[in-house]
Amino acid sequence: MHRPRNYAGNMAEISFTDHIEGRYDRHNLITWWDQRTVANARVIVAGAGALGNEVLKLLALVGVGHILVMDFDTVSRSNLARMVLFREEDIGKPKVLVAADRVREINPDVEIRPIEGDLRFAIGLGEYRSADLVLGCLDSINARWALNRKCMQAGVEWIDGGITDFHGSVARYSPAADACYECNFTARTIERFNRRYSCPFGLISGRDDDKMPTTAVTTSVIAAFQIQQALMMLHGIDEGLQPGERLSVYLKPYRMIQDKLPLNPDCLAHFTLPSEIPVAEYAEGLTVGQVIRAARAIYPGVDALSLPFEIVVEFQCETCDTHQPVLRPKEKVLHAEAICPVCGDLRTPVAVDTINVDSALAGLSFGQLEIPPREILTFAAYDNEDRLYLQFGS
Repeated sequence: MHRPRNYAGNMAEISFTDHIEGRYDRHNLITWWDQRTVANARVIVAGAGALGNEVLKLLALVGVGHILVMDFDTVSRSNLARMVLFREEDIGKPKVLVAADRVREINPDVEIRPIEGDLRFAIGLGEYRSADLVLGCLDSINARWALNRKCMQAGVEWIDGGITDFHGSVARYSPAADACYECNFTARTIERFNRRYSCPFGLISGRDDDKMPTTAVTTSVIAAFQIQQALMMLHGIDEGLQPGERLSVYLKPYRMIQDKLPLNPDCLAHFTLPSEIPVAEYAEGLTVGQVIRAARAIYPGVDALSLPFEIVVEFQCETCDTHQPVLRPKEKVLHAEAICPVCGDLRTPVAVDTINVDSALAGLSFGQLEIPPREILTFAAYDNEDRLYLQFGS
């Protein structure tokens, strides 16, 4: 099982009491099973919708000890027919908070940390690096693309699940070998990916993702395969899916196909951060200028910070010569916001992905830039072409 060399989890190893061991007696009858391994595992679940519900339920039942779950959505009425953790009284509440409470009810031994937010910004890369594996329970190409990039950079394997009405799939992706999710983008995939963005500036179009028909039956089947694959990987069992393989499951008529996905040698997602990265103290009030000076203590010559995502600083209207501050990640800015409220023309978003130490933006803080704890930031030095890395928060 892959473990980052700089792993430094803050979770204490689980101590087993007679009560805990009794709960898992049937598990312990399995010849290859080690409940302590399961209890000490750290798993990230991306998505608390239909697949996420089933995955979280199974993780709780088998006793995976440390779970981090992310989602930005709220419970709706249409969720109740497909999502086992939600009730009528939960409508309107954040999915992750409700799901976390239900997981604790299922198994009080499990420590679960809900993060209400978009996986692109909610947690830093250091969080991914300290996980044993990641489970993708997402319903859009764009979210899968983002998760794949995060896992590839962090050096952690992830198991993707996807569902429709009578069909589902499970795929295993590893930064160490073979194809990743992005390797298999087709022209149709790219077209669907780009629907999220408007022209000419690539802001969020506001168009909803296509809703997929599905039932709790298909969801349960695919979640079960995801968890079985995860358990084998946690135990170091080299069976099931190999990196870059996908299992397609059909329920009408019944059949399963396991295939090897082709590796794209030109895929831009195949980049993993160095295993050893210095760690600095994190604080929301840290400014870019302070961060660059902290980096200089380790890497002399650093003069710029590369942001983990583009930030829209302001809108500029050429027609009426007005400026409006924005200061939000580009992925959170809607195309409709670019319409000038004064003249009705399309304004130009001014976006940055790098801040120089001498820039006026160097006074901005982590909190203002929405940089999360444990993010790994990239620095550039005027006399060095190498990329320099520093993690903020242990």
